[in-house]
Amino acid sequence: MKSSYYDESVNLGLQFQKENKSWSGADTLKYQKQIKGLVDRFQATTILDYGCGKGMQYSTPCIDGKTFDEWLGVTVYKYDPCVPEFSIPPPANMKFDGVICSQVLHTIPDDDMHWVCEQITSYSTKFVFIGINFKKPAKRKKHIYDKRYFKQPRTREYFKSFFKNSKNIFWWWKDRMFYSEWIDDQISNKWLDVPEIWDPTYHFVETTI
Repeated sequence: MKSSYYDESVNLGLQFQKENKSWSGADTLKYQKQIKGLVDRFQATTILDYGCGKGMQYSTPCIDGKTFDEWLGVTVYKYDPCVPEFSIPPPANMKFDGVICSQVLHTIPDDDMHWVCEQITSYSTKFVFIGINFKKPAKRKKHIYDKRYFKQPRTREYFKSFFKNSKNIFWWWKDRMFYSEWIDDQISNKWLDVPEIWDPTYHFVETTI
């Protein structure tokens, strides 16, 4: 059930994306290896991009002269409540092989995390991929929402708590180095949330919005 602040937060996001080049959808490409690995592993042909931004990744060639969906070899349903042309969610009974959700959960108010996470998992039949950046947020982004509705520290443990009863949830914290065995490690519980090797571009930062 939506909180009293949810629609306002969506309207703030709508205004922000209209006035800025941000939320183009390019962030999804930063997880291209991870998503491609899951698509191949689970032989996925349909994907829901939950929080696709402006959808640039699906309209402009970006990898080997192909759009992201062409490169993945999948059909993508694009959904983002803050982008008018993609603001209609899939029907509740619609299913996809996989759901990808990158750079989204940190924008969800505390009281809406439960139903949003349940909605994300409800669409998937094979896997859910969640990418989150723990680098400090951009100056303007972190001020567009009312902090009274973002009181919970946005830690790895906080995000994962909403999926503890869900299967085939795959995480990627953007401050870690990519390695090819990551899917097997998450399935076998060998995955370390706090990496032993850091991506030098990023730092371990967990903050409220």
